[in-house]
Amino acid sequence: MTVLLHFLFVVIKSLILGLIYTPLIWFLWVLILKAQKKYTGFKWPKVFAAYAVISLLLVVFSFTYYGDHGFGDGARIPLGHGEAIKQDDQFAYFTPKGTNKQVHVKTFVLKGDNLCMSVDSGYKVYNLKTKGVVNFSEGQMYDAFAFSYGLPLSLQLQSFRSQYDEYWNGWRFWLLP
Repeated sequence: MTVLLHFLFVVIKSLILGLIYTPLIWFLWVLILKAQKKYTGFKWPKVFAAYAVISLLLVVFSFTYYGDHGFGDGARIPLGHGEAIKQDDQFAYFTPKGTNKQVHVKTFVLKGDNLCMSVDSGYKVYNLKTKGVVNFSEGQMYDAFAFSYGLPLSLQLQSFRSQYDEYWNGWRFWLLP
């Protein structure tokens, strides 16, 4: 039920954003056509067609890698290189691309291509580009490694909720569905 309500929210938000984006895009399109001396005048059916296309594209965007932030109880943060960290029912997890093995993530920070995580067994640094993993059983070993490579220390790792709010609030909340 929450997934359906969230989908309905995304559709309504896309329709509202379409009302904002359509005049802006229409104005730019008219300027381009006037510069090319091809402008034929204002026609309402064309405006409504543009609104329908823009609203539909916003809904489609919400299902892409960069637009998907989860439905219902699920939440998602894209990390880059096709990877994402997800949370379902207050349980944050990371599934490396090409595997089915989920890693329970307590706290994490993304620094460049390196995903630094505190997990059940200690700490991990996962390189998103090379798919390499470095495991640490103790915080002191991780902190020494992190300090030498300019990565965040164990006390700088943050919870999923704070990272989700930081990523999806602000301009993404107001400008994307």
